[in-house]
Amino acid sequence: MAADLSSLIGLTSGGGIVNQLWFITQLIAAIGLVSVAGYYFIYRPNAFKDIIEIWDVTDAGIIRHMDRGRWLENKTDGTGEYRLLKDKKARLNQPPLSAAIADKKGKYKYLLIRNGESGYDYSVLPQHEWINANLPRPLALSDVDWAKHSLKKSMEKRILSGFWNENKGAIMFTTAAVLTLILVYWTIGFATDTATSITSAAGSQATQLSEIATSLQNVANQLNGVQAGGVVPPPPGF
Repeated sequence: MAADLSSLIGLTSGGGIVNQLWFITQLIAAIGLVSVAGYYFIYRPNAFKDIIEIWDVTDAGIIRHMDRGRWLENKTDGTGEYRLLKDKKARLNQPPLSAAIADKKGKYKYLLIRNGESGYDYSVLPQHEWINANLPRPLALSDVDWAKHSLKKSMEKRILSGFWNENKGAIMFTTAAVLTLILVYWTIGFATDTATSITSAAGSQATQLSEIATSLQNVANQLNGVQAGGVVPPPPGF
């Protein structure tokens, strides 16, 4: 019997170790999966900071798509190459900053022309020179009436925003004062109701305690042989 119990204890302890190992394995696998997903979907795309617009003229017509780029340096010999996030075969020179347009966040946007299937058939289009040469000629997409309406709405919004900026302190103070007043009135009313309920409850409890004390006195008198409300008879000899 002792041998059976010891073997059973050994099995249960062995099962606990297996469960712990399985939990540790699952935890390591989950951490590894989250790390890989974070690297490929968050860290690696954020490392490609340049915004790349590609016009692919390999086939008939122009196919436009977006990509991201970065300069990847070789730590051994100090050389490097410009890589694209989606095109793994791309091996390019660093595009000049004069060909880039910066956005509000300080990132650079390049316009690349692709005319082949290899990783080297790329060229950059200097956007500043293109704009300065007045090519292509921009076409307005709005008429005069629409522009006047937009300017009117913009001026109205600016006037309203200016009124808010000028009177923001007064508006906020008035709102806070009104809310404080409402809160004070509500607190006073709540305190009055609470005090009334507490007073009535205390009076009721005092009445009940008085009745209980009278009942206990009557019970004590009965136990001592005295009727409630009667006269105590004098002892013999008086």
